[in-house]
Order: sequence, then C-alpha cells, then structure tokens
Amino acid sequence: MRELIEMIPCHRIPERCLHINGKPMSLCTRCFAILLGYIFTPIAVFAALSIPIWVSILMAVPMLIDGFTQRWNWRKSSNSIRFLTGFTFGIGQALFISTVVWKTVEWLN
Repeated sequence: MRELIEMIPCHRIPERCLHINGKPMSLCTRCFAILLGYIFTPIAVFAALSIPIWVSILMAVPMLIDGFTQRWNWRKSSNSIRFLTGFTFGIGQALFISTVVWKTVEWLN
C-alpha cells in the first residue's frame, strides 16, 4: 500500500502533512483531501449527478488561489485551508467526471 501512495505526485513536506501519533502522513494535507473528495466519484456517478461544467471549474478556484498565493510567498497557508480547498477540488473533479459520464451516456443513446 505504501508503494502505491508513494506513486502519487506530492511534495510530502512534513509541516504540510497531517500528523498521526507525531508522525507525518505519507501525503500532504491538500493531496490527502483531494483523494477524499475523489471518493465521492462513484456516489455522484451512481446518483446520475450532472452539473454545469463551470461549477466544477469554480470549485477548483479556491485551491488554485491558495496554492499560488502560497507559492508566490504572498501569504502562508494552513493545513485547515489546504484540507478545505483540496476537498472542494476533489469533489469538483468527482462531479466533473460524473457529468462527463452522464453526458456521454446521453450522447450514445
């Protein structure tokens, strides 16, 4: 399992990771939250959720703002913000995937 997690592209900076029993997780907080958001994908697909694509794009914006403003040293982010923006991004991608699946199903029928 660890080898699988290590294949995920992530910087794994310890101070940006959640800690369990004093040890940093194998993924940073943002990547971990994105993966949690991805868990929503099968639920969205089976529930036949289809939303306008711009909603998914809008859900990515907070993470992009947080990531780039931190990267450009305009401010410091926190693990709470990283988690929230990553989770929102992951759910947005799950909804995007569901929308594409159902639009494709409609197109094929």
